[in-house]
Amino acid sequence: MKKKIRPWYISLASTTALFVIILTVVLIVSSHWAYKQGFDELNKGGSARLELYVTYLQGVLDKYESLPELLATDRLLLKTLQNPTDPNQIDALNRYLETINSISDTADTYLMDRNGLTIAASNWSGDQSFVGRNFSYRPYFQDAMQGKLGRYFALGTTSSRRGYYFAYPVRMDKEILGVVVIKINIDSVEQNWGHREEIYLISDPDGVIFITSNHDWLYRTIEPLASAVREKIIRSKRYDNASLSPLGDESMLSGTDGQLTRLRTSSTDETRTYLLQSHFMAEAGWHVHILSDIQKVKKNVLLVDIIISSGLILAFLFSLLLVQRQHRLTELNRLEEEARRTLQEGLKK
Repeated sequence: MKKKIRPWYISLASTTALFVIILTVVLIVSSHWAYKQGFDELNKGGSARLELYVTYLQGVLDKYESLPELLATDRLLLKTLQNPTDPNQIDALNRYLETINSISDTADTYLMDRNGLTIAASNWSGDQSFVGRNFSYRPYFQDAMQGKLGRYFALGTTSSRRGYYFAYPVRMDKEILGVVVIKINIDSVEQNWGHREEIYLISDPDGVIFITSNHDWLYRTIEPLASAVREKIIRSKRYDNASLSPLGDESMLSGTDGQLTRLRTSSTDETRTYLLQSHFMAEAGWHVHILSDIQKVKKNVLLVDIIISSGLILAFLFSLLLVQRQHRLTELNRLEEEARRTLQEGLKK
């Protein structure tokens, strides 16, 4: 009984189906591996950049933190607070603060009495002079009047420019006569880091974003503010007439550090997936966030899949060609053998 031979196309179909299954499994495993490798690399790179950014911010603040305490010991400030109606004394202090401000590269330097009235300032000769203005509503003044170093970020009510304030009490023995304040310009922070690939933002303790590489988010909130918090911000004139509107109905940075979060990065409804990494600067009360786009990782996964699938498909096609060639050689040998036997049988007859 002759052995039944399966048609070649049935064998090819089975082999192709098996190859598709193997290819699918390989792509699933390789995709998972490539994604994990890419995610880990993105996570490490983001952590390094976040640490560098926080160090830079801390350096900016540390550079000026001790300056108001040093100025508070100056006899000229003390004499002016003791005799604030002397025009010669005020003029001398104005010019002195102007010189100090220029040397230290601060935005503004000024002296307030115990009631919050500015009696001398480095910008005394400008159109937006602080002299004669009362800033007793500012938390940095209130902290300094309690004997502490005042630290505060806000928009200037006179200049409307962002600034970070350091304030320190000026004492006569144990009595606080006034407060000396320096303001540093924060705009340079965005300028120095605005070219980065990732999105970064800094929010205050109330969740208001005041520094960010995405200007659509400036002075918006990470989540809706409670009415009491909103009233407190408005009362302190911290952000002038900013709307303080939330980025969304719910927190858009709800993920934990090192986790993925989906964000709407513009006024459109388009959302993208980002790796969120955060750091809390306790002294300043700032929450620093870096958002790294995960799209690059996805593109790398797709590239790996294309390379692997292309390699396997080419290998499979090459194998089919070898098998087909071997099949033809075998068939040719069989035909030759049959012809030889037929010839021999004919000679015998």
